[in-house]
Amino acid sequence: MGDNDKGPNTARGEGVRSVARAVELLQLFDVHHRTRTLRDLVELTGLPKTTVIRLLATLESLGLVSVTGEMTYGLGAGFLRWVRLSQLIWEVSTETRAIMRELVDRCGETVNIYARQDAGRVCIAQEEGTATVRSVVEVGVPMTLAAGASATILLADAPAHLFDELEARGELLDPVALKRQVAAVRETGYAVTHGERELGASSVAAPIRAKDGRIVAALAASGPTSRFTAEQISEYVPAVTRAAARITEVGLGNVEAFL
Repeated sequence: MGDNDKGPNTARGEGVRSVARAVELLQLFDVHHRTRTLRDLVELTGLPKTTVIRLLATLESLGLVSVTGEMTYGLGAGFLRWVRLSQLIWEVSTETRAIMRELVDRCGETVNIYARQDAGRVCIAQEEGTATVRSVVEVGVPMTLAAGASATILLADAPAHLFDELEARGELLDPVALKRQVAAVRETGYAVTHGERELGASSVAAPIRAKDGRIVAALAASGPTSRFTAEQISEYVPAVTRAAARITEVGLGNVEAFL
């Protein structure tokens, strides 16, 4: 086989690498960076300029990237149909939304539903709190599974090897302490954390279960630590656990099939 000949495995490997690079490039666009210059994309990906230009050209031909100015790019209109489809698939039921809003009215804090995605978690639904200063996360953005009340809830029903994976990735600062927290969650049915994921932010979370008893998501009320006093937490815990139990009873909706 000549130097320029490529076997099927090599071609497949290059194809997978190209897809990974394209996704990495697309992930650089978010609500805070709706457009990116070519220079930004080259610096942030660490890829050769020629490679970035080739990827952008391919993505543009597919309608996934648009040129918004001289050497400036943004997401293309091709994403619109996928956005709508994703919303239809991942939207929680109207009953669940109503329960979340009731919990916001009860606590005043932002209410989120998180689901585990491999070795991470994402917020799949959010109802913002009523206070001027409140805790808000971006829906759909990957977050750590190694810190936070919701993460602890999701780990309570996760496979044992996941702890080893998180530790191997260097995400666990104190594996023993986290395992102790997870064990406590299995006993109490809720989790409370202060400043684990973000300094100055606290959260109370409880499990949402499927009909077979599996933990499929975590319901959390989150806000500034200054408001999460012992007195308030004593009120938040039963409110969150009751709301999670109600959502378990009515079901999350069609999205539950993907959890």
